[in-house]
Amino acid sequence: MTRALARCVLLGAALPVLAASNSEKVIDVRATRPVAGSSFEGMWDAYRKADIAGDTDTSDKLFREIRRLRTERNVQSLEEISLALVARGQERLSDANRSGAEEDFLKAVGLDPHLPDAYLALARAEVRKGPLGILAAVKDTFAAMTARVDTARGRYFALLLVIPVGLLALLATISILAFSLLLRNGTLLLHDLQERFGDGREALAVGVFAILVFLPTITFQGFAWLPLWWLALLFVYLSRVEQAVAGLALLSGLLVGPAVDVLTSRVLAERNPLFRATLQTIEGGPDLRARDAIERGLASLPEDRDLSYLLAIQYKKDGLYDESAQIYREILRTSPEDRIALNNLANIEFARGEFPAAIARYKQGAEASPTPEINATFYYNLSLAHLQRFEYQPAQEARSQAERISMSVVRAYDNLWKYDKSDYAVVDLSLSEEQAWAKFGGTAEGVAAQNVVGKAVTPFDASKLLPSALNRFAGFLLVALVVGFVLSRWRGKRMFTLRCQKCGTPFCKHCHLGAAAAGLCTQCYHLFVVRDGVSGPARNQKLLEVQKEDERRERIFRALSLLSPGAGHLYAQKTLLGALFAMVWYGLLALVLLAGRVLPVTEAPSVLVGSWGSWIAGALLLATYVLANRARPDFEFAMPAPRSTGKRGRV
Repeated sequence: MTRALARCVLLGAALPVLAASNSEKVIDVRATRPVAGSSFEGMWDAYRKADIAGDTDTSDKLFREIRRLRTERNVQSLEEISLALVARGQERLSDANRSGAEEDFLKAVGLDPHLPDAYLALARAEVRKGPLGILAAVKDTFAAMTARVDTARGRYFALLLVIPVGLLALLATISILAFSLLLRNGTLLLHDLQERFGDGREALAVGVFAILVFLPTITFQGFAWLPLWWLALLFVYLSRVEQAVAGLALLSGLLVGPAVDVLTSRVLAERNPLFRATLQTIEGGPDLRARDAIERGLASLPEDRDLSYLLAIQYKKDGLYDESAQIYREILRTSPEDRIALNNLANIEFARGEFPAAIARYKQGAEASPTPEINATFYYNLSLAHLQRFEYQPAQEARSQAERISMSVVRAYDNLWKYDKSDYAVVDLSLSEEQAWAKFGGTAEGVAAQNVVGKAVTPFDASKLLPSALNRFAGFLLVALVVGFVLSRWRGKRMFTLRCQKCGTPFCKHCHLGAAAAGLCTQCYHLFVVRDGVSGPARNQKLLEVQKEDERRERIFRALSLLSPGAGHLYAQKTLLGALFAMVWYGLLALVLLAGRVLPVTEAPSVLVGSWGSWIAGALLLATYVLANRARPDFEFAMPAPRSTGKRGRV
């Protein structure tokens, strides 16, 4: 894929000025640098010709000019040229020219800091250095993993992956939680049923218990409802911590609808050619397909000024400054107060060296900007225009104003649009990423909203997501409340069933009222707390039951932990730790299952990505599995202090 893109770039049209020249040497664009100069593709073609001809001086000048114009035109990503550099660097690396390959990879990073391919290729080159290059290779690999984080494309891929992985991990964790609690507390419900139906009707109690446990499948609701139903059915038998976790699990169902809606809205927008063209215009370089899509959209929606801004920005990125300026002038002719067109037209005048005209427009826009961000942008650009005329005091005053209005905006501009050491670029105004999602969210074609530039938007509108939360999961919450209320009323407070902490025997407070406060049945209470009133044979029998219960708990913990990390801790009432282990385990499994197979993680080719992701995931899975099995909970029960006999002098 990388080489194919590289060939497309290398076979692009030659620079127009070169075609008109009779000289064999590539023209030095710095000497005749027109503001509306050449396209990036043409300049890249000129650079390659100079490089092949061995004209290092001219090729270096051309590459510096590409970098300068990238900053001047506010192009965050020159992806095609960067991919061509990566492809050439890989060829050099194959020819054992490591230093030349590293130079190409570093140039690719400079032209597109958000391209994972460049960092991964650089990591491969670093590994060739031997042990000394491993640390740098790890650093570059991590940079590749996070390269797209600050881009709309990267955040879209992250959302596309995080929501399905989160939902799968949540479903699996809730299932394991419910199964573990059923395994430990199901006998308490069965005990209550047996007591209610009386002696000799154990079979009826077991039948009713089975019907209650599998009621969702019996009523054809589906197996997926079983975990939530078990949590509701056993809620009254759980400890406070378990009830809190179970309650959160039941409430988490309310997030499913909004999460799916957000994902669906993003997927539909991604299918929209106009939306893809918008993101390319915001974050990428010039693109003929994007320009064509915007032109067709503007023809059908001429009143949508956002599309006019996008088209003008596309023209500027491709070096067509006159065409871009004409669009802004037409907007200002009909809407003289349009601050977006005013700022961007001033930027074109700045690039042409018409600083007095640009300064006048910046001052006009700074007087009444609709938002603090736009106001800060006008003052920021004004300070740079004054610097070009060596007017240091007005420049400092304008920058101070920009910092006072929005320090975060100034810092972002300084970090993003800095060329070399001290040169900065004036910044164009356009749609933000949030405004682009608001404009195209949920629409596979056309737009969902018009003229959103300059307006405050929210990435997620809670009012729109609220209806999607009112689904079957919300209805099940009502069912869970009814079930919990009915069961608590059915048994009552005094007859609430517990499990003996020593021997595991189910008992209710009504039958063992005095011992229930200690969490022990009557025999264990007298044997381990009161320490009287228990015969020798009964004592031995009870100790044997306690020993068997300890062995049973240990076996179940081991079996559950081997089957699913965290399940044993959930059974052992280490609920928070068990839920954490389960969530991490199933989150990693879902990530391994979906990442790169069903859902994309990176667009870098497999030859660069390698298998590092699988190795990292495998190591994390192994660490989670071992830690969950090694972190054995303590089943020992802290006994209450022995009851005083009231006699002194006796032990």
